[in-house]
Amino acid sequence: MRENDEKKLSRYAESRMRLVMNSFNTHPDDREHLYMPVALAHVYFPRRDVKLDPTESYIHKSGDFQLNISQLPVHNPHTGKNEFIGVPFGPKSRLLLGVINALALQQGSNKIDIDAESLPKFLQKIGLTDGGNQINQARNQLARLSSALISVSYREADGSTTHGQMPIVKGFDLFPRSQPNQLLLWKRNIVLSLDYWEELQKHPLPLSLEHLRILSGNARAIDFYTFLAYRLHSLKKPLFLTWATMKEIFGGDIGRMADFKVKMKHDAKIVKLAYSEAKFSFDDKGWTFERSLAPIQKKLKLLLP
Repeated sequence: MRENDEKKLSRYAESRMRLVMNSFNTHPDDREHLYMPVALAHVYFPRRDVKLDPTESYIHKSGDFQLNISQLPVHNPHTGKNEFIGVPFGPKSRLLLGVINALALQQGSNKIDIDAESLPKFLQKIGLTDGGNQINQARNQLARLSSALISVSYREADGSTTHGQMPIVKGFDLFPRSQPNQLLLWKRNIVLSLDYWEELQKHPLPLSLEHLRILSGNARAIDFYTFLAYRLHSLKKPLFLTWATMKEIFGGDIGRMADFKVKMKHDAKIVKLAYSEAKFSFDDKGWTFERSLAPIQKKLKLLLP
């Protein structure tokens, strides 16, 4: 009996195994869609909570792209003061934004109707929560998304820079009078800023909800998956990136190269479990990426609540 107990998978491992099997048994044409703006396939939200002064911005640079995230002050009517909640981070912020984007594109409007009377029920419908702690995390990330201003800049070949500043999500009451101790009152509608909505419509990147559920606890794996979903299907010839370049893109939160290599190899294996069509390899010099089928073949097949 003890031997069987030792071999028994943890609850987390069992859950991930079920998600992998469900994804494997789902035909590519039947995958449910999430979406990200293409700009967020080049530069990414922080992977962990970054403690910033209200005047500071989070910055991530990758090649010719640079992401800035600034905190917008939120007035708290109970204290009479402005508060800074922090910038969005981690896997929950990525997944929630992907779901919100998909609903907006599905409904064809920046004003999104949500078919769930509470945040827990909404998260349960999309399979992104297992309990109260994750619900609190999701609530916090939605509040951060609604009080953040993002700016993605791109350096052109002539040296000039193009950029645009976009608030993301609006429409939440962050300090509800009816529940003053509860950050963010859930509403059955969400509003995207017009600038962000315009960018999303012009350059949407489709991702698979089945794949992202497998990666839902790992922000770096989600970023690598997003990168692959954008780059691989359009490659004309193999793409080689050195370890230094990979660390610039995916390892800004890790100091030593040796530590990054261990983590990146581990996360790449998880991504390969989800996105099995992805063709990539690595050696001591760097990473090679080859043309692969995109995780989403058909356009705008949305089955979310």
